[in-house]
Parts: sequence; structure tokens; C-alpha cells
Amino acid sequence: MNISKYVKVGLFFIILGSVGGAYVILSADGLSDFNTRSYMTTLEDATGLSSRSKIYLAGVAVGKVQEIQLDGSIARIRLALLKDVELRQNATVSRKASSILGTSILSLDPGTESFPPLVPGGFIGAAAGSADMSALMETVSGLGNQISGILTEFQANQMALFTVSLETFNSIAGKIDARTDDELDKISRILESAALISEHTNRLLESREGDIELTILEMRAAMENIRQISEEIAQGRGNVGQAIYDDRLYESVLSTVEETEKAVVKLQGVIDGAGEFMNRANGLGILVDSHANYGFLRNTVSAGASIRLEPASGDRWYRLGVNGAPDGVSNRTVTSTTVSGVTTVTDETETKYTFSIDAELARRFGIVTLRGGLLESSAGIGIDIQPFDRLALSGEVFRFRTGDYPNLRGKITLFPFFDPDSDNLLNWIYIQGGINDALSSSGRDFFAGGGVRFSDREIKGLVGLATGVAGAR
Repeated sequence: MNISKYVKVGLFFIILGSVGGAYVILSADGLSDFNTRSYMTTLEDATGLSSRSKIYLAGVAVGKVQEIQLDGSIARIRLALLKDVELRQNATVSRKASSILGTSILSLDPGTESFPPLVPGGFIGAAAGSADMSALMETVSGLGNQISGILTEFQANQMALFTVSLETFNSIAGKIDARTDDELDKISRILESAALISEHTNRLLESREGDIELTILEMRAAMENIRQISEEIAQGRGNVGQAIYDDRLYESVLSTVEETEKAVVKLQGVIDGAGEFMNRANGLGILVDSHANYGFLRNTVSAGASIRLEPASGDRWYRLGVNGAPDGVSNRTVTSTTVSGVTTVTDETETKYTFSIDAELARRFGIVTLRGGLLESSAGIGIDIQPFDRLALSGEVFRFRTGDYPNLRGKITLFPFFDPDSDNLLNWIYIQGGINDALSSSGRDFFAGGGVRFSDREIKGLVGLATGVAGAR
């Protein structure tokens, strides 16, 4: 028995089986139980999927469908994915159509790194898949039917419109044919009238040809005269040319303007002198004042305004003003009545909410000023001490009442910028503060405020004018 022959046959089949097995392994999809992990998912529609359908990630096959089972109304699918694919708990799969034959594939989204890893055998959620090819074809078919219906309707409408247009054109053509003869007759009459007008115009021009030529000659002569006059003016000849180009006329006009300016300056001096004369003749300086104060203890605000007249001597002044009375003006009346040997005393105080009047006369003695008159509609006296131009200390007593203390008021006034002869925009501001009704424990109050005080030249001029009119009378 030749054993070597059988050995050779056995080796042949062994080699052939090995080569065939290697070919099968190499030609397979490379997915097996050794290099994949199993996961589960569910789909509401698994149309086009089979147990060998591929699973793709970014266009690369990373797994396949192992098993599809029906669970109620959903498809439960077992997936086999390569071990080197890292899945997260928010991973999803979706079904997509792969050909017009109705086959489908699964598209994998591995999830984001912010979620924990998904363990083998875990559940992968399903995302909404794209429509399959059959549904798409149905949609296209429905759209084609709609377009066909629209085209049919459009064709019918166009035919109807075309028919109406033809009827309209026929009607218009009939009307034109009916009016053609009348219109041709009118055109003929118009042409005949135009020809007659042309003949009459030619006859008129022939009869007036001499007059027209004379008119043209006269126009040419007038234009020549205008040209000559323009040349004379440009060369400085004649009255107009001399008036325009002669330097003596310019010098004369310039001299007249200068004399006029001198006269205006002299007139302004006369006006200023007259104003100064009025100031000296009047002899009064006017000071306008407006102020407001706030009482801290009684929480009241008072305001007032006044006009002060100062003679040129400067040793006295006269003031007239009005003040608001937030607490009113009080009048106290004490009445004593005796009946059957019993004496009854009635003490009544009436307060009227109105305004009060100031009317003062003052006399200066150096830095001291004594004043008296009406203060807030009651008799009073006061004293001012002004050791500096920007500081004044004042005290005044008024409203003398029976059985009660008079109103003793003291205040300090600062003039930080006041200077009537200055151009400083803040020279009219002053501030003040002090105590009111200092002798009364119930009415005592501390106040602070400020105001404006300025010299009004316009009011001064009006006062001078009124004084002059009164003197003339």
C-alpha cells in the first residue's frame, strides 16, 4: 500500500480547506463575537432592516443588526458593535433609507463625553429617522398629481382668456371699421384747412415783407447802440462810466461813510452824557433783593423781595419790601370782663395767613447802620454792623406784644462774590443764617438761606424818569 499517495491527497485537502477558510474570513465583514459587544434598542418602524443590516458611524461600518423581534407594536433589535467604539449613555441610533429598493441602515451617534460610558448590553435610545424611499415616492407622486391638476386648470383658464381676447379684438376691429370713413373725412377736412392757412400766411408775408425787413434793421441798430454804450462804460467814458470807474467817486463815498461814523460816535457820547446827567440829577442808587430762608425746627420756608433806594451821599437808605408769612400774622387780644365782682380775662390770638410788609429808614455811621420802621407789618428797630465788605452782622427787634416777648432776630450775612461794578456772573449771590424769635422758648427757630442782590440800572433809569416827570408837574 502506497501511504505517500494518501498523505499527499490529505495535505492537498488540508491546504485547500485552509486557503478557503482564510478567503472566507478575509472576505467577510470583519464582525464576529470576538471583536463586538451586544446592545439593545427599539424602533417604532424597522422597515428595510434585516438581521444583517449594517450600522454606520460617520459613514464607516461599525456594527450590524444581530436580531429583530416584535414586541407589541415596536421592534426590539439586538445590535453588535465593535469593541473600539466608545458609547455614552446618551448615544442614539436612527433608521435611514439606503437605496430606492427599500433597504435601510442604522446611523449611530455615540453620545457626548459629558455623559458616563454605556456598559455592554445596555440600551441605546432611538432618534427620529429619515423617511424611507416608499414614503418619498408617494410624496413625489402626490406632488406630481397636484402639479398636473394645476397645469390642467391653468390651460383651461388660458383658453377661456384667449377666447375672450379674440372676441374683444373682433369687437374693436368692427368699431374701427365703422368709424374709418368718418375719421378719413375729418382728416381730409383738416388737411384742407391747413393748406388754406399756409396760403393765407404766404400772402400775408409777401404783402408785409417790407415792414418785416425794416423791423429787423431797427433791431440791429438798437443792438449796435447797446454795444457802443457798453464799450463807453467799460472804458470809463460818460457819466455812468465815470461813476463806476472814477476813483474820486469812491473816495467821496468813503469820506461820507467816515464822517457818518464820527457823527454816530459823537451821538453815542451825547447819549452817555445824558445818561450820566440823569444819574447825577436823580441821585439815587437802586438795589433789588430777593431771598428765601428755611426754618429747621418748625420746618417752614419763608421768602421775600425788596427794593432799596440809596442817595448819592451813601449815608442813608430807604427800603420797601414784602415777605411771605408761612405761619401767618398773629394778632393777640386780651379782654377783661367783671360780672358780679368776678373778673374774667380772655386771651385770644388771631392768625391770618397772608403776607407782611417791610418799610424801613436807615442811617449809616461808619460800619454801624441804625434802622427802624415796619418789620413784617409791625413796628421795629434794627442794627447792622459790617466790619468787612463781604460780612454783615444784623440784629432786630419787632412785633412788640402785651404780656409776651417781642421777636428778637439775629443773623449773619456773607457776600462771597458780591461786587456791583464787577463782571463776575456770581456777584449777585449771598448766603445768610441765624435765629428767629430768640426770646420765646416755644417760637424759637434757627434758619438758613440765601438770595440775590443786584443793582438794576434799568429800574434806576425808570425811577429817574418818573422823578423828572413829577418835578415838571
